[in-house]
Amino acid sequence: MDLQSAPTRRLATTALAAISALILCGFAPDDLKPALQARYDTMKAAMAAHDGSAIAAILAPDFTSVDTSGQTDTAAQMIDGVNRLKSDPNKKSKTTLETVSRQGDTALVRQRYDMRTTKAGSDGVQHQIELVALSTDTCVKPQAVWLMQRTVTNELSYFVDGAMVAHKVRP
Repeated sequence: MDLQSAPTRRLATTALAAISALILCGFAPDDLKPALQARYDTMKAAMAAHDGSAIAAILAPDFTSVDTSGQTDTAAQMIDGVNRLKSDPNKKSKTTLETVSRQGDTALVRQRYDMRTTKAGSDGVQHQIELVALSTDTCVKPQAVWLMQRTVTNELSYFVDGAMVAHKVRP
């Protein structure tokens, strides 16, 4: 192989640039989504266990949560709200990371949260409940792990027995 030829130098330069980008970013683009999904899964487990300390460990110090009406909560307020929720043995939920983009140590995530459960109505009849939330999250990586810095709920739909009973969209 002639290391002095122009094609070989271009190939070496391109390879070096690609390797440098991977080192600077910490993850190849294909690895970021699974890494963030793991953080969301950890958050889900911490919330289900009502473990405020574990939830806080996943949030950036300046974390904020913004709902569809524009109401903003801090990390402490969000954790308090989670801890006040009753455990629901029928609850099944899934968070799907629809898109992930990265710029340095910041990632923008568009995610969909689907939750299903059953609840007894005032008449004692069981009803199928479904909640769907579409959110845009900002995650940061100040050190070794990704932390959630901000979540903005863009759309929220609530269904009872398959019929939509509430739908909110952030202006």
